Amino acid sequence: MVMGDIDLRLLRVFRAVVEAGGFSNAQAVLNVSQSTISTQMAQLETRLGVTLCHRGRSGFSLTDEGEACYRHVIELFRSINTFQMHAGELRGEMGGILRVAFLDNVVTDPDSPLRDLLSGFARQPGNRVRLALEVLSPQEMERRLLDHSLDVAIGIFYGRMPSLVYRPLYRETDSLVCTRDHPLAAIHEPDALLSAIAAARKVVRVFLGALEFPESDAHGGNADAVVTNVEAALHLILTGTYIGFLPRHYSRAWVESGAVVELLPEHFVRHSDFSLVTHANGMHQRAIRGFVDCLGELGCGRTSDAIRQH
Repeated sequence: MVMGDIDLRLLRVFRAVVEAGGFSNAQAVLNVSQSTISTQMAQLETRLGVTLCHRGRSGFSLTDEGEACYRHVIELFRSINTFQMHAGELRGEMGGILRVAFLDNVVTDPDSPLRDLLSGFARQPGNRVRLALEVLSPQEMERRLLDHSLDVAIGIFYGRMPSLVYRPLYRETDSLVCTRDHPLAAIHEPDALLSAIAAARKVVRVFLGALEFPESDAHGGNADAVVTNVEAALHLILTGTYIGFLPRHYSRAWVESGAVVELLPEHFVRHSDFSLVTHANGMHQRAIRGFVDCLGELGCGRTSDAIRQH
């Protein structure tokens, strides 16, 4: 099969359908009708001479050939992106796609350098890079960095994978909160509150685990609910049944409105260190180097730096 531009377009449609989980969901991504997608997929299957997927009342699923084709398509577009980056470098430009992921709900944190990083990167001379931003969990970010489907990750990482480079950014402060009508809101003595916390129903972010409630865990406490992001944690806390730690910048509006209260904030406080992470082999790409170089302009990001505390 000799490939042409039309085949690349059809392969992009195939990739979008797979990643959306079906024809119907892919309509919004591709901005075309389901019948158009169906026609394009049929054209691709004819070109390849294999059936890529099953679709019907039973739902969407890939055939074995479709699974293999999808893996090759991912590699193909990854190679195209790398070529575009290198071609741009030959012209003295930064090109291609830079895929950046970060943890949820950091936009309200005045200490987060993400906005300054994006702004500084956008102003770099010869920058023709197309940014692709995602919100992911730390585990997903590391997995995507390792399989090279992500270039830069910004989040909270307590483990250290040998193939990845972690650059310290800043420290986020969390407070323990509950609703104002929760029984713990009426306890103001630290030892009594600590005992009550051990028995209370707690929500824990899965990427923090036992680190979220180390004191209560030592007294036999455990998590009654796990979440992957702070918005999910807040939903559970607002039920009035659970307590949990939330970043202060995120919970501030809810505290000020009286919906939630901080439990002895001078005593029950924890900190999370944010890092910028890249693959150890990724720095040969100019776009990644350019993004990381912006850290130096902000005075942070070297692997030997201390975490910026505020």
